[in-house]
This record gives sequence, C-alpha cells and structure tokens, in this order.
Amino acid sequence: MLQILTILISVFLLGACSTMPSGPSVLVLPGIGKNFDQFHNDDLACRQLSHAQITTSRQQPDSKEDAQQDYDISYIQCMYGKGHRIPVPDELMYNSRQEEWFPPPPDMPAPPQAAGPEPSLNSLPAKAAKARK
Repeated sequence: MLQILTILISVFLLGACSTMPSGPSVLVLPGIGKNFDQFHNDDLACRQLSHAQITTSRQQPDSKEDAQQDYDISYIQCMYGKGHRIPVPDELMYNSRQEEWFPPPPDMPAPPQAAGPEPSLNSLPAKAAKARK
C-alpha cells in the first residue's frame, strides 16, 4: 500500500509542474522583402532564444499558460526585431482618427490681448544705450 501511495504522490507532483512550451502560439508573417529562407532561419533562432530565456529564467513560470505567455512574448519581440510582421487583434488597435475640433460660435468674444509685447533680452541693451545718450 505504501508503494502505491508513493507512486501516486510522485505522479501528482510531476503533473503539477509546469511544462515548457513546444513552440509559439502566435502568428508571425514574413517581413516585407524577406524570403522564406530568411523567415525560417529567423524563426528557428527566435524559438531557440525564447526557449533558452524560459529555461534559464530565475523565476519559474507558475503554470503552463504562464510559460506559454512568456515564450510567446519573447518570440514576438525577437521576430519583430528581425523585421517580421506581427498581426495585431482589432481590440488592440488604436483609433487613428483625431477628434474634430469645431470653431467657436461667431458671437463669442475674442480672448483678451496683452497690453504689449514683452521686451526680449536682445532689445534691453539697445534701450539702455538710448537712455545713456
């Protein structure tokens, strides 16, 4: 009975550990002007880099989902840095339209004007020279 209990506990503990991702779960497209061979080589390099960053990290991921997210972030950064395209979901796109500003109504008074222009630093010596004469 003790042997069965030991086996069950070890199976449970191994199942509780987070597993390493086998690859990215995000879509990356070849960059403009990049051929398939360049894309494939960059993909392999970024997969290796992402895997190395997760396995050598000081803080182990809490779950399989956290490990996959960390892997994907590293992979996306690497591929984007190499000039490839990363599709962005519509929810993350910002509205590029600027808000429209309408002019004030025609009967609105103009803002008050200052009494005169403030003297600049360059005009002060000229006024002082005139005052000496």
